[in-house]
Amino acid sequence: IQQRQFNKASNSTYCIFMVNKPYAITCSVVAFYIPFLLMALAYHRIYEPRQHPQEPRQHPQEPRQHPQEPRQHPPDQHSTHRMKTETKAAKTLCIIMGCFCLCWAPFFVTNIVDPFINYTVPGKLWTAFLWLGYINSGLNPFLYAFLNKAFRRAFLIILCCGDERYRRPSILGQTVPCSTTTINGSTHVLR
Repeated sequence: IQQRQFNKASNSTYCIFMVNKPYAITCSVVAFYIPFLLMALAYHRIYEPRQHPQEPRQHPQEPRQHPQEPRQHPPDQHSTHRMKTETKAAKTLCIIMGCFCLCWAPFFVTNIVDPFINYTVPGKLWTAFLWLGYINSGLNPFLYAFLNKAFRRAFLIILCCGDERYRRPSILGQTVPCSTTTINGSTHVLR
């Protein structure tokens, strides 16, 4: 502790936050491991593959062997589009959660391990792991903008001060000219 606390180069002392083993475990479990586990379980439950028994399709001319069974219909365009959308959403969540884990896991693993190895993790490594976690918060808007078209469009509108070329074209077309007003710091479009 004395070696960490006294900086010989500047002849000054600084405050060091060191935790004991129970606190390190409790803090890390509550702040990272339990939320991570809950997110993983929730995303698994949301996107677990649903098992639909597939029966061979029969041609209309062929007699059906079991008249009480419903006929299999080919998937319509709506269900195919919905499946693609759900798959893309699952991939997006996987990427965002993967980045969260990769960015914060080194800090929280080190937070638990350091007290057990007599606080020998170098201060610069601590700082690097902490900043890696902070970088995750900065990555999220870019990940969402890269992975989601609607978020990307909104992001461009905000960054480009409402430039009309990034707005979604209206089906009915522009009917009434727009004006904007600011209320409590946020801009609203008036038609």
